Amino acid sequence: MKSTVTIEIPVESEALVRQFLAFQEEVQSLALSAADGTVIDVCENAVLEQGRDLHTRVLAEAVARRIEAAEKKGRRSAVANAVSPRKTGAGRRGSS
Repeated sequence: MKSTVTIEIPVESEALVRQFLAFQEEVQSLALSAADGTVIDVCENAVLEQGRDLHTRVLAEAVARRIEAAEKKGRRSAVANAVSPRKTGAGRRGSS
Protein backbone atom coordinates (compact mmCIF):
# COMPACT_ATOMS: atom_id res chain seq x y z
CA MET A 1 0.00 0.00 0.00
CA LYS A 2 1.26 3.46 -0.90
CA SER A 3 1.85 5.99 1.83
CA THR A 4 -0.35 9.06 1.62
CA VAL A 5 -0.22 12.62 2.87
CA THR A 6 -3.21 14.80 3.64
CA ILE A 7 -2.96 18.46 2.72
CA GLU A 8 -5.39 21.33 2.82
CA ILE A 9 -5.84 23.33 -0.36
CA PRO A 10 -8.38 25.92 -1.45
CA VAL A 11 -11.50 24.37 -2.96
CA GLU A 12 -10.85 26.29 -6.18
CA SER A 13 -7.53 24.45 -6.60
CA GLU A 14 -8.87 20.92 -6.14
CA ALA A 15 -9.53 20.21 -9.81
CA LEU A 16 -6.11 21.50 -10.81
CA VAL A 17 -4.32 19.39 -8.18
CA ARG A 18 -6.26 16.31 -9.23
CA GLN A 19 -5.44 16.98 -12.88
CA PHE A 20 -1.75 17.35 -12.08
CA LEU A 21 -1.70 14.11 -10.06
CA ALA A 22 -3.41 12.24 -12.90
CA PHE A 23 -0.87 13.74 -15.30
CA GLN A 24 2.00 12.54 -13.11
CA GLU A 25 0.56 9.01 -12.97
CA GLU A 26 0.14 8.99 -16.74
CA VAL A 27 3.75 10.01 -17.34
CA GLN A 28 4.94 7.33 -14.94
CA SER A 29 2.81 4.77 -16.76
CA LEU A 30 4.19 5.91 -20.10
CA ALA A 31 7.74 5.52 -18.77
CA LEU A 32 7.04 1.94 -17.71
CA SER A 33 5.37 0.96 -20.97
CA ALA A 34 7.62 2.76 -23.47
CA ALA A 35 9.91 0.70 -25.64
CA ASP A 36 13.58 0.61 -24.74
CA GLY A 37 15.39 3.66 -26.00
CA THR A 38 12.20 5.73 -26.33
CA VAL A 39 11.34 6.48 -22.70
CA ILE A 40 12.66 10.04 -22.64
CA ASP A 41 11.11 10.94 -26.00
CA VAL A 42 7.71 9.47 -25.13
CA CYS A 43 7.58 11.12 -21.70
CA GLU A 44 8.92 14.42 -22.99
CA ASN A 45 6.23 14.58 -25.67
CA ALA A 46 3.53 13.93 -23.08
CA VAL A 47 4.97 16.59 -20.77
CA LEU A 48 5.16 19.16 -23.56
CA GLU A 49 1.63 18.55 -24.82
CA GLN A 50 -0.20 18.12 -21.54
CA GLY A 51 2.02 20.54 -19.65
CA ARG A 52 1.07 23.27 -22.10
CA ASP A 53 -2.61 22.57 -21.45
CA LEU A 54 -2.02 22.63 -17.70
CA HIS A 55 -0.16 25.93 -17.88
CA THR A 56 -2.85 27.43 -20.11
CA ARG A 57 -5.48 26.50 -17.56
CA VAL A 58 -3.48 28.02 -14.69
CA LEU A 59 -2.98 31.22 -16.69
CA ALA A 60 -6.66 31.42 -17.63
CA GLU A 61 -7.71 30.99 -13.99
CA ALA A 62 -5.28 33.68 -12.84
CA VAL A 63 -6.57 36.15 -15.43
CA ALA A 64 -10.18 35.32 -14.55
CA ARG A 65 -9.51 36.02 -10.87
CA ARG A 66 -7.90 39.34 -11.75
CA ILE A 67 -10.94 40.29 -13.82
CA GLU A 68 -13.29 39.31 -10.98
CA ALA A 69 -11.29 41.38 -8.51
CA ALA A 70 -11.34 44.39 -10.83
CA GLU A 71 -15.10 44.06 -11.33
CA LYS A 72 -15.67 43.96 -7.56
CA LYS A 73 -13.75 47.21 -7.18
CA GLY A 74 -15.83 48.89 -9.83
CA ARG A 75 -14.70 51.08 -12.65
CA ARG A 76 -11.58 53.09 -12.28
CA SER A 77 -12.12 56.78 -11.76
CA ALA A 78 -11.19 58.91 -14.70
CA VAL A 79 -8.67 61.68 -14.30
CA ALA A 80 -10.42 64.95 -13.58
CA ASN A 81 -8.57 67.90 -15.04
CA ALA A 82 -8.80 71.01 -12.95
CA VAL A 83 -9.79 74.23 -14.67
CA SER A 84 -7.41 77.10 -14.42
CA PRO A 85 -7.77 78.99 -11.16
CA ARG A 86 -10.10 82.01 -11.23
CA LYS A 87 -10.53 84.80 -8.83
CA THR A 88 -13.64 84.37 -6.80
CA GLY A 89 -13.76 87.79 -5.21
CA ALA A 90 -14.64 91.07 -6.83
CA GLY A 91 -11.78 93.07 -8.19
CA ARG A 92 -10.51 96.03 -6.17
CA ARG A 93 -11.83 99.43 -7.03
CA GLY A 94 -9.89 102.44 -6.11
CA SER A 95 -8.69 103.13 -2.59
CA SER A 96 -11.06 104.00 0.18
